Amino acid sequence: MIYVYDGSFFGYLSAVFDAWHDGLQHTEDIHCDGAGDLFGRQQYVPADGVKAKRILDGLQVQCGGKTCHFLYYAFLAEQPQREMKLLQYIRQAFRLKGEFLHHLSEPAVWEVRQWARKTGNERHKLLGLARFQELKGGMLYCPLAPTCCVVPVMAPHFVKRLGSEEWVIHDRRRRIGVYYDRREAVLVDIPKVLQRVDVSAQEEEFAALWKQYYRTIAIAERRNDPLRRQFMPKKYWPYIIEVRDGENSR
Repeated sequence: MIYVYDGSFFGYLSAVFDAWHDGLQHTEDIHCDGAGDLFGRQQYVPADGVKAKRILDGLQVQCGGKTCHFLYYAFLAEQPQREMKLLQYIRQAFRLKGEFLHHLSEPAVWEVRQWARKTGNERHKLLGLARFQELKGGMLYCPLAPTCCVVPVMAPHFVKRLGSEEWVIHDRRRRIGVYYDRREAVLVDIPKVLQRVDVSAQEEEFAALWKQYYRTIAIAERRNDPLRRQFMPKKYWPYIIEVRDGENSR
C-alpha cells in the first residue's frame, strides 16, 4: 500500500498512523500528494489531528519530548525520501523507548538528528538575518527563501518580539507564510499573484538610511568577505536590505 498525504507534518503522522493500523509489513511507501509513483495501490490520508496527537503523545511518554522535537525538525528539513526514513525513526523509538536517543549508532537515529540540526541551524541563522519592511497598509513584511521549511518554527520568536505589530513572514520558495494579527499566528498559503508587495514611502527612506549607515561604518582595511559569507550566506542576500541589489557586495 502507498499512503499519500497533503504535505503537512500532521498529514504525515496521520499517514503513519494508518500504515501502522493496517500493518507496516504492507507499507510500500508514504509520499506527499503529487509526488511519487503514479502506479500501484494508493490511499489518500487526510490530516487528522487526533491521529497525529496519538503518535506524538506516545513518543513523548515513552521516549521523551526531544524525540518529537527531532522528528518535527527533521521533517521540516525536506530531505529526499524523508517519509520512509522518518518512519524507521518512529519504529525504532517505540522499540527502544527511553534509551532511544542514546542509540546514535542506529542509522535512522543519526540521520534524523543530522536533518534536525540542519533545520535548527538555519532557523537560528535566519532569526538574525530576517528583515521586516513596512507595507503601505502598515503591516510588517519579511520575505525569505530558506532551504528548510523554517518559517513555522521562526514565528514564535517574533510573536514575542513583535507582539503588538501585525506582520507576515513570507517563504517565497514554498509560497507559504505565517501571518500574525496581534492575537495569533497562523500558517497561510500565499498565491503567486501576491508575491509582489508595495512598501510604504517611509520604509523606502529608512531602507536608504540603513544602507548608508551600513556603508559608513564599514572599515575597508578589515573587510573579510569569506567570513561575511560564512555568517551571512549569499543565498540570503536578496532579502537582506543592506546587501541586496549588489550593495557593498564587491
